[in-house]
Amino acid sequence: MNRVAPPSSALVHQGLKLQPRSCWRPGILLAVLYLVFALIVAATTYLLSGIANTPVYLGLVQEGFTSNLYNVPINILLEGRSSVTATSTRASLSDLLYKACRDRSCANEFTAASNELWATVGAALALIPDFDQPRFQDPHETVKFQHINNLSGWNKATAQFYISGHDMAITCMVRRASFVSAAHTQPIVDSLAFCSQRPYDPQWVCETDVEASVHTYAIQVRNGVAAYIGVTPRNQVYFNPNHVAIFRGSSLGDVALSTIPSINEYHRGFVQASAAWDVLVAARCTNLDRTTKLGWLLQCQGYVTMTWKCNSLMPSNAAVLLVMVLYLVLVQSVFLRHSHICCVPVDMSKNVIGVAILLVAFAGNENLQALTTYLHQNPSYGNVYYYAFCGPAQLASIVGIMTGTLVQMWFNPRLVTQTWLLLVTSAVNWILVFVLEAYLFPSQSTNVPSPCALPTTSNCVVFSAVLKMHFVSAGVAITVVALAIAAVYVHSASRSSPPPTSVLSYFNADRYEQFLTSSAACVNGSGADNGVLLIKSMLRIATGDMTRMANAPYVLFHMVLPMRRLQRLYSDTVGSLHVVHLKENVISRASGYKTLDTIEASSDTPTWCR
Repeated sequence: MNRVAPPSSALVHQGLKLQPRSCWRPGILLAVLYLVFALIVAATTYLLSGIANTPVYLGLVQEGFTSNLYNVPINILLEGRSSVTATSTRASLSDLLYKACRDRSCANEFTAASNELWATVGAALALIPDFDQPRFQDPHETVKFQHINNLSGWNKATAQFYISGHDMAITCMVRRASFVSAAHTQPIVDSLAFCSQRPYDPQWVCETDVEASVHTYAIQVRNGVAAYIGVTPRNQVYFNPNHVAIFRGSSLGDVALSTIPSINEYHRGFVQASAAWDVLVAARCTNLDRTTKLGWLLQCQGYVTMTWKCNSLMPSNAAVLLVMVLYLVLVQSVFLRHSHICCVPVDMSKNVIGVAILLVAFAGNENLQALTTYLHQNPSYGNVYYYAFCGPAQLASIVGIMTGTLVQMWFNPRLVTQTWLLLVTSAVNWILVFVLEAYLFPSQSTNVPSPCALPTTSNCVVFSAVLKMHFVSAGVAITVVALAIAAVYVHSASRSSPPPTSVLSYFNADRYEQFLTSSAACVNGSGADNGVLLIKSMLRIATGDMTRMANAPYVLFHMVLPMRRLQRLYSDTVGSLHVVHLKENVISRASGYKTLDTIEASSDTPTWCR
């Protein structure tokens, strides 16, 4: 018997030598594409599993006015105007910080209390020695103010104090802080108004941005009593996260003031972020849209630690999918490398494992979208931003693998022979889903205030686009599959008349179209492509034998065993396999049982059955 020398690129072992021809048909190309997708699923799942339910330090995160936009969540917008007068309020600035309203009547009821608190802050400006704008301390001047509040429960209450005809104003924002002085042995945590001079803005809405060297004054209002804490340059409390600023100039002496780490909850607790942000942030409302409640922007920096909550079965699903695809790609590369048919979608269409993995992926997509959106909105200077692409790549790869499988399931028990079409639609589906999940949906999301799941959470929001669009990718993917099915029908309408082969007799059919969507490319003058046998769960493993697809693992394992003695021992252990005989590439009606040692399985089998 003439033996062909194995090529240098022999697969695993001399027994798995590949056909020396260099022709790459659509079948192996599609199999390789699915293998790439399966590896992406495995790699992204591994990365995501590494950060799931574990605090991950993101490093320095910056929100800006022109990039990495953070829109302040607005429940009801409270806007008011008044003037600084004596008040009898017993309220505290914390009321401005924590007040939450869901309707206009609640906001209207809180307007009077807000006016009194801001009037108290305005009156407290008189307590500041060497104040930048002494006219605001003159009791004969009429000091007016306008203020704004988002009333979400973790508010950015802000005000502008001004004097008619005066070119300078004082802007203040309420922020939570911790401070300690020589007069106190324990730090005090309270809401303070941080105020600075700023050119008067007749179009003012919420703006507080000033130069880094401008003095920033801290004022405390507690139970209606105002106290001056001290002054420091703006750069000590802004764009300087986790810094302890020293406020001076008050009766308290030097006051060490620092930020309080906050815990923000995103999208029903899927993502939690603990951050030490700047003590004071800058705000801008130039493009505030009161209808959409978008455009109130903050600019700040913070050191963020994120925790992503996920309890899905991603690792087990990824492992099952990878093993399935690896096995089928091995079968393709050994026995069907030059076939027009890909065995991956054919075999996966005969069970529900792939469909179940796809459904689980879409069911958990809201969780992944929350992670992607958060990382998109909060890019850090660390090395973890690429996690934002893991979820989209994972889902897109599962969709890509299942595209061909779903098309094949639609046409079962006929075999889809338009492998080139499956190749194109699988790639297109991957691209579409990835772009939607990684770029479009995250950029469309805004922060909507929501109830908190944890009592220790400071700020709770949901992502608007995730609420509406976490199943959109499924609709897009199904649409692509539907278009592929329609394309198969259109292409199948042009029928050819190939010569009859033994495959027709084996299938007990009169025409190839009874078990193939099209005979083009897979049936010609040379015969019928061995891949068409897959629809009947048969696989040609040798020049003279074909067997059930379920027997392929035994044959492959026998081929890779390194020693003849081990092959014989394994063959005796497995026993006989049922095979259908071929003679001169013609499928015969004879069948029988053979041991693995006598089958002579090889990757050099002819590509066609006559």
